[in-house]
This record gives sequence, C-alpha cells and structure tokens, in this order.
Amino acid sequence: MPAMIGGSLAELRMSKGSVREPHWHTNSWELVYLASGSATVGILNPNNDQLLTYQLRKAGETVFIPMGYWHWIKADSDETLLLLFFNNDRFQTQNGSSMLTKTPLKVYEEAYHIDPKTMEKALDPIEGKSPVVIGPPPPLSRKRRRRR
Repeated sequence: MPAMIGGSLAELRMSKGSVREPHWHTNSWELVYLASGSATVGILNPNNDQLLTYQLRKAGETVFIPMGYWHWIKADSDETLLLLFFNNDRFQTQNGSSMLTKTPLKVYEEAYHIDPKTMEKALDPIEGKSPVVIGPPPPLSRKRRRRR
C-alpha cells in the first residue's frame, strides 16, 4: 500500500482480561483499530497529566495515541482483535516493566520515599523476565534476586 510507506501495521489478538502493558513509543504515533471483540485503551496525556480512557465496543472504532504518550490496552472480551497502525516502520517501544525493573531501588527511595524492600517485593513478579507485553505476569515461582 503506497500510503503505508514508512509506516507499519501490527495485529494484536487478546482474550478477556489480557493487558498490553503500559508503554510508549518514542518515535511514532499509534492508531488502534478494533476489528472484533471489545477493549479499553488508557492514555496519560503528558501535557496535563489527564487520564483518558476509551472503550472500543463496535468493530471499526479507533483511538489515536500521539507519539510519546504513555498508554495501555485491556481486552474486555475474548477473541478481541486489534489492528495497530504506526507512522514509522521501525517504531520504538519503551515498556513499563523494563522502566520499573531497570530503575535502581535506591532511586525509588530517594525520589518517592518508598522503602527499597517494599519496592523490591512489588517488582518481584516481573524482575528478571522479558517485558511482560501481554499480562499479567505468571505467579511468582522463583527465588528473589537483589537489585541495587
């Protein structure tokens, strides 16, 4: 499709309760198109910290997500199919799980006054794993690792 030169398309299939983890794209906007099922798209506007929530219920409904906006998608029914359009054929994604687990525990203490042991326990289900992407992560089944 000549109109898609420099852009890309991804297919996202989800079952009820699945979540495409919070993330943002540093070099692309995203258009979410509902092909079937139902989903909720959450977006945090970085200009005013307003949380925007869109419920997609009918095939053909869309949500536009500007470049750099923190967002996530939750399937509200089984057999949800979304088509994701990007204006970059090499779009970059920063996943929330990577951002959270790669931040040293000391920074959470210094910036937010969160006890490092409390934060370590909270992050344990996702620590040391690949990005969650579609979650939630499986139940905790490994020994704790220390991150400092």
